[in-house]
Amino acid sequence: MPAFRALILEDHDFQRRVGAQVLRSCGATEVYEAADGAAALDYVCSSPTPADVLLCDLKMPGMDGLAFLRHIAEHGCASSVILASAVDASIMRAAEIMAKSYGIRMVGAIDKPVSRAKLMPLLLRHFTRQISRPHAAAEQMPLTEIAAGIAARQFLPFYQPKIDVKTGMLVGAEALMRWRHPERGFIPPASFIPLMERNHLIAEVTFDLIKTVLAQIRAWQSAGLSVPVAINVSVESLRDTSLPDRLEAMTSAEGLRPNCLTIEVTETVAMTDVGHSLETLARCRMKGFELSVDDYGTGFSSMQQLTRLPLSELKIDQVFVTGAAEGTILAALLETTIGMAHRLGLKTVAEGIESNEDWNIVAQLGCDIAQGYFIAKPMPAEELAPWYGAWLGKRSGRPAE
Repeated sequence: MPAFRALILEDHDFQRRVGAQVLRSCGATEVYEAADGAAALDYVCSSPTPADVLLCDLKMPGMDGLAFLRHIAEHGCASSVILASAVDASIMRAAEIMAKSYGIRMVGAIDKPVSRAKLMPLLLRHFTRQISRPHAAAEQMPLTEIAAGIAARQFLPFYQPKIDVKTGMLVGAEALMRWRHPERGFIPPASFIPLMERNHLIAEVTFDLIKTVLAQIRAWQSAGLSVPVAINVSVESLRDTSLPDRLEAMTSAEGLRPNCLTIEVTETVAMTDVGHSLETLARCRMKGFELSVDDYGTGFSSMQQLTRLPLSELKIDQVFVTGAAEGTILAALLETTIGMAHRLGLKTVAEGIESNEDWNIVAQLGCDIAQGYFIAKPMPAEELAPWYGAWLGKRSGRPAE
C-alpha cells in the first residue's frame, strides 16, 4: 500500500483516535484529526499539503458531514472520501449519491466501528480505481472536422468483452465508437457524438460501424472464435423503420445469422418516438436480432418499459452494481432486478464491474453476464483474441500461450 495523508472527521474522541490508528496501520504517514466540520473544512481550505483521503462521519453537532461534503465540493477538493457512520443505510447511500453529484471523489462507505478490514478495500480502490471528477463539458470538435472524419472513415469500433459469470467464458462484446484522429489521436465520444446526433450524422456512422462489426464477427468465426456483438443505436436510427431490413441484408451479406448482433437502446431513446421505435424494435426481434435495454434503472419508468419493449437482455446500470458488495440497499436492488429479469425470461448483464468484490456479488446474486474494467477495457478488434487467451490462462492458473 503506498503512503498517503489522511484527515479523519469524527466528533467522538475515542472513535476518532481509533480511526486515526487504523489509518496509520493502513499506511497513512500523516493523519489530521478534526472533531467538527468547521475545523475539518478549515484544514481542507488552508493546508498546503491536502489529504489524499478524507474519512468522514455524517451525524455531528454543528456542521454535519453532509454540509462538510457540500463545502469541500465548492472548494474544489480533490481528495478521495470514505464515509464512516452509524446512520441508517438509506441515509448513507443518499449521502454517497449526493457527494458524487457534487463532483466529490467518493470511494465508498463503511459502518462504525472503523477497522482495518473494512478500510483496506476502499483504500485499495482509492489507489487502483480510475476515479475522476465529472468534466465540466467535453471539448466539442468542429462539425467540419467530424464530417471530414466520417468521409475518411476515421470512426471505428472498440470491443469490450462480456463474460459468462458462471463459466468465465467470453460470450460477446459491446462495440463502442472511437475516433482515431490523424493529428489529435483518440478523441472521447462526448466530443463528437452529441454533435453527430444534433446534425443527423449519427445514423450514417452507425451503419458504417455495423458493417465493420459484422465483417469482424465473420473473421472471428473463421478463426474459431464466436463473439456476438452488441451495438448501441440512436433515436434517429430507431425512427427509420427500414432499419430491420437493412440490418438483415447486411447480416446476410456476411453469411451470418441475425442473432450474432444485439441492438442496444437506452430507456430514454426507446421511448422518445414510441410508435416508430416500437415498430422498428419489434421487427428487429421478429427477424432474429437480439435486443437489449442499456443503463436499466436510470430511466423515469423502468419497470413499465419492460412490459413495452420486446427485449431479450437487460443491462443493469453500473450505479446499481459498483459498490453493491458494500451496501445492503444496492445489493437488494440488484437482487430484485436480476430476479425480475429472469422471471421475464431475460438474460442479465451487469455493467461497471470494477473490482473482485463487484464480480463476486453479481455471481452470488445470479447475474448471467458481467462487463467492466475489472474484466477488460474496450480494445481494438485485433487485441481481443490475445486478451481472451490471457484471461483464460489467468483463470486456470496457467500462463497464456
